[in-house]
Amino acid sequence: MNEEIVMKKIISLTLAFSFLVMSITGMMLYIVPKGKVAYWANWEMFGLTKSQYGGIHITSMILFLVVTIWHIYYNWKPLMNYLKNSTKQITLFKKELLIALALNFLFVGGTLMGIQPFQSVLDINEGIKTYWEEQYGSPPYGHAEESSLQSFSRRIGANVQEAIVLLKAKGIVVENKSQTLLQIAQKNNISPKVIYDTIKPKSGKLAGETTADAKVSFLGRRTLEELAGMHKINLEKSLLFLQEKGFDATPQSQMREAANALGITPYELFDKLKTLQ
Repeated sequence: MNEEIVMKKIISLTLAFSFLVMSITGMMLYIVPKGKVAYWANWEMFGLTKSQYGGIHITSMILFLVVTIWHIYYNWKPLMNYLKNSTKQITLFKKELLIALALNFLFVGGTLMGIQPFQSVLDINEGIKTYWEEQYGSPPYGHAEESSLQSFSRRIGANVQEAIVLLKAKGIVVENKSQTLLQIAQKNNISPKVIYDTIKPKSGKLAGETTADAKVSFLGRRTLEELAGMHKINLEKSLLFLQEKGFDATPQSQMREAANALGITPYELFDKLKTLQ
């Protein structure tokens, strides 16, 4: 009996600690930048990267599930008592059970349907990610950090030999042009973005960059009508452009919806729409 009591205490404490770790990592994953931005800028908070927070969250979730099942086993009788009515019969229509189910259905259904206040939680999350993207910028193309220095230089219009000279002049160690940006960045304890900023051509606008004028706060959440009201885009031409691209745009369409439909970022779409002025 003493061993069972000890085990119950261990299970309860493990459940509490794993829940705490999951909650902390969950909050961190809520505010981290999008993957492409986090990896590009080598984002960290409290010494941990996005991947590390994600890894801890997953393994803690597994521990939480295991000890939850164990906890249910030890507390099966009390749980069954919650489902019994005044005649000690188990019923699925117990008020407490219905309320608990209703709360869960409300959160799941409310999130899927995009109703308030659940949509606001998602909008804040999108706003935070947009803020990071404005702060750090985006890579010129997807997973650019995984490209070799030679391939990356070619894609941004730079000479790889000149790029190596520029990097070494800043004290950045480069072993060969076949190294990926990520490998060079990790070896030198910098971000891939630093390498890009060092070797990118000085003239011309490269893919993934945004001009100072393009930095509109919460761009992904802005509607076409809002941007037109800010004199950033031409509404009629923008609607026509998007419709020609296969997106059924309306003045109330958000930039992130339109951008996702075209397979690009809100900033890239914004740059395209600006040229239609």
